[in-house]
Amino acid sequence: MHGAVSAAAVPVVAVLIMDPPRGVRAAVAWPTVALLAAVVVIAVVAVARPWLSRRQGATPLGRWSAAVATLTALGLIGSFVLLLLPDGAAGQPLSTYRPPDGCATQPDTAGCHADRSLPGYDTAIAWLIAYQVLLLLAIAAANRSGRRALAGPGAGMLLLPLGAAWIERGLPALPAAPDQLRTWMLVGPAVALATAGLFLPRLRPAVPTQPLGAYTDLAWRGCAPAVIAGFGWMMAVAYCAGLLYWVSDRLDASAEPSGPSRVVPPLAVFWAGLACAIGLAALIGLLIRAVVLLQRLRRVEYARLAATPGLSAHDLRRCRDVSTYRALHRLVGEHAVRLMGGYAAFCAVLVTLCCAAALSGERPSPLSPSGWQTAIHWTAERGDAILGWLPVVMAALGLLVYRTDSVRRSVGVIWDVCTFWPRAAHPLAPPSYAERAVPELQTRVAGLLALPPHHGDRMDGVILSGHSQGTVICAAVLLQLPRRWRLRTWFFSYGCQLTRLYGRIFPSYFGPERLRALAGALTWPGGHVAWTNFWRDTDPLGWQVSAGQRDVPVADPEALHPSGGEVADPPIRSHSGYPEAVEFTRERAVVARLLRRTVPSPRQRTG
Repeated sequence: MHGAVSAAAVPVVAVLIMDPPRGVRAAVAWPTVALLAAVVVIAVVAVARPWLSRRQGATPLGRWSAAVATLTALGLIGSFVLLLLPDGAAGQPLSTYRPPDGCATQPDTAGCHADRSLPGYDTAIAWLIAYQVLLLLAIAAANRSGRRALAGPGAGMLLLPLGAAWIERGLPALPAAPDQLRTWMLVGPAVALATAGLFLPRLRPAVPTQPLGAYTDLAWRGCAPAVIAGFGWMMAVAYCAGLLYWVSDRLDASAEPSGPSRVVPPLAVFWAGLACAIGLAALIGLLIRAVVLLQRLRRVEYARLAATPGLSAHDLRRCRDVSTYRALHRLVGEHAVRLMGGYAAFCAVLVTLCCAAALSGERPSPLSPSGWQTAIHWTAERGDAILGWLPVVMAALGLLVYRTDSVRRSVGVIWDVCTFWPRAAHPLAPPSYAERAVPELQTRVAGLLALPPHHGDRMDGVILSGHSQGTVICAAVLLQLPRRWRLRTWFFSYGCQLTRLYGRIFPSYFGPERLRALAGALTWPGGHVAWTNFWRDTDPLGWQVSAGQRDVPVADPEALHPSGGEVADPPIRSHSGYPEAVEFTRERAVVARLLRRTVPSPRQRTG
């Protein structure tokens, strides 16, 4: 509904600018604007009140959905009626925005190169992007310092249009704006004012808790929600800009690559191309920095492994392979969050500058005698060309998902991580699979433990085993499992990301205090903490937890050379194959005996 309203608002605004409504047109135009605005207001309220858009359960979703659908339908009807009404006496008809006849064969005809973009479209898109940036800053400030930090973003959102009105039309009781002042110059101060909320002291719990260990502190100074939302927003903008550029390029396929084009993408797409080119260059620099760090860590790990006396030449070659995996383990666990934070800060500055450029309304000309305009135009054209391939790449990736198992597994892992978290407000997002997987796993555990004594499937205890993303699901299950079932459950986690990734990015769910609470919930009356975490120093996604549970290091590889009559070297399993490890088998046997001994099966009464 919100997307339909946004699409309808573009021609409505253009008509209002070209032909200010009077009489019958005003009676149709302003109620239509009010209807479209009401849908937007309801959508914004729904974001702050997720129960308005919850998909199931006893909620008022029915009447709100009916209201939104009705308002949207009436707004679309009003838009079509407004477009079909005849032009007013003082209006500017749409025919004036068509190029003169003969431009296709004689492009040098007068008026062929004039700007004929839809009135108000470039400005509306520029303002929309600027406010989206301010909204991301508001999310970051509120998450870090609470509602008091919203004063900065709120002031920026309010002062930016007031400043634009002061510059363009003037405000009562204020002197006229200086001639050199332009609206785009206000974007930087507005963003700086919104960023001021990030410098307030961070909210802390009543009882402060220390990190669980090295590299388990808070990621990105508490701005993780805004960073994640920002990267998602940038991908959405890049995809939309790429699709617009691709369509405009297809519509004007007859144009020469170096010649003028009859179909020019919107100004915002032009600057998005420049941001894409610069952002990709920065990403390449980030990857080069990561490779340099990886090589440095690899040398350190190799020196540590090679220091063992009595190693053969074959063993030293194997040490090189093992040192690569160990270096990758340290790179992800110790440096990845910091590198991504630096890249996010760079992208924030880049997006702010592009917002100011879009609001300026200027498009650098490739024929300008100024060298910097030519360079900017060339860079933006290359960025737009890259963005134009993005929809094709996404379509090809979707095709490979159905044809290639390796691509399907990789995309499936990313899909699992992205769709785990519950969501309620976004109308196009897929349902969270955690809302199905967690209750099903709870039911399975409780069902095995609650079966009658004579049932063949009844269990004295359950070992809940979770690998990688499965550790996150198991933690969510155990935190919601009743105590009587937790006392008969042991948690095995391996390839665990709860500390250095999830715990740092989502501290409210998996931070130090939550993991300590989970360890306390799994503590039996005798003092046993029913949680064993297996980790490898060659696993880039698995680390220690150190929340009170038992951490078991798993050797990987088992040896540097074949043994026991084997010919091939023991494999480096990295993130996989934990259940085949000797340490895992030994711990599982001990826990199985402990579960049977400490939680005996109830016997049926006789007599």
